[in-house]
Amino acid sequence: TLALCYNNVQVFRGVVKLRRGIVAKVFDRTKTMDDVYGAFYDFSCMIEKKVDKNDPNAMKTLKQLESIKKICRENGDLHKRKLYVNDETQSKALFIAMLVVLIAILLFAYLRDKPM
Repeated sequence: TLALCYNNVQVFRGVVKLRRGIVAKVFDRTKTMDDVYGAFYDFSCMIEKKVDKNDPNAMKTLKQLESIKKICRENGDLHKRKLYVNDETQSKALFIAMLVVLIAILLFAYLRDKPM
């Protein structure tokens, strides 16, 4: 929840909740201490991406996040785990959707200008 709320203006406008799918993944995939370290590592990475570099406390926040990640790397076997939040999959899906829309627009423009 902290990773979702950090630097999120929606906290002041309404309810901010973790999606049920992510909650289910966390519960399902945290069976050992290595899994717990992996979860903390993943969510620390999420918060790290949200840190505003212009914030006067940014360096302090980044330092604390790095210490959390270091503890996770030293104590947990992070290579065996699956990611809880996979931004790469979402980026690929968005790219494919945009590509399909672009092709449809080009095809429509081509067929519209072509005499029948």
